[in-house]
Amino acid sequence: MATYQIKLARSDTDAARHFTLELDSRMTVLDALFIIQREHDPSLSFRCSCRVGMCGTCAMRINWMPRLACQTRVETLNADAITIEPLAQLPVAKDLIVDLGPFFEKWKRVRPALHPKDKDSKQLAIVPPDSEFGRQAQVKRDCITCGACYSVCGITGSNSEYLGPAAINRAMLRLLDPRDGNVDDRLAVLNDETGVWRCHTQFNCVAACPKGINLTDSIMKMKRSLLFPKKFHDKQAAT
Repeated sequence: MATYQIKLARSDTDAARHFTLELDSRMTVLDALFIIQREHDPSLSFRCSCRVGMCGTCAMRINWMPRLACQTRVETLNADAITIEPLAQLPVAKDLIVDLGPFFEKWKRVRPALHPKDKDSKQLAIVPPDSEFGRQAQVKRDCITCGACYSVCGITGSNSEYLGPAAINRAMLRLLDPRDGNVDDRLAVLNDETGVWRCHTQFNCVAACPKGINLTDSIMKMKRSLLFPKKFHDKQAAT
C-alpha cells in the first residue's frame, strides 16, 4: 500500500477537492474514484461501464493526459499526487462527466456506418487481408469513441467545426472498404475547409489514443489520397 494525494476537479466549484488515500499498487484510478465516492464524497460523478478498456466511457484527464481510468494503475503514474479532471474541449455535464455530443456530431458527418454498394446482393463479400483496406483495418479499426483524441487535439480547441482525428480515421476505413459505396459524400466532408486540411500534424492524438491507433498517419494518408480521389471510385468489388 502507498499513500496518494488525489486532486479532483468539481463542476460546482472552481476549487478542486483533495483526498488522501491508501492504495494498493494494483489499483487503478477508477478504483480510487469508487473509494472516494463510497467513503468520502457520495456526490462525486463519473462515468464507467466495462472496466476493461473496451467502452471508453471512463476517459478523463489524469495528471493532465487523457487516459482510461479503468486501465490506468496508480503505480504506473510514478507520482504521489494524482490530478483528475474531465476531458478538455468538451462540455462538462457534472464533475468528471463530459458531454460527447460535439465529438459524435463530427463522427456522424463522415457517415460512419457501412453503406453497401449493392445492398441486394446475395454474394458473400470477401476482403483479402493483404488488400489496402485489410492492412489498414488491422491497425486502425479498434477505435472505442472515447473522445480522448478529440479532447487533446490543438485544432479542435481553436476550431470547433474541425472533424477531429477519430472521425477522419473512420472515414478513411470506409473509403478504403471495397464493400462500401458512399464515396462522394465522405470525400466532400473530408475535403471541406473543416476536414483533413485543418490538421497541423501535432501528433497529440497519437499520444492520447488508448488503443494505440496512429491517427495522424490516417489523416496524412487521406490528405495524399484526396489529390487522387478517383482511387476510391475504382475500388474493386468484393468477391
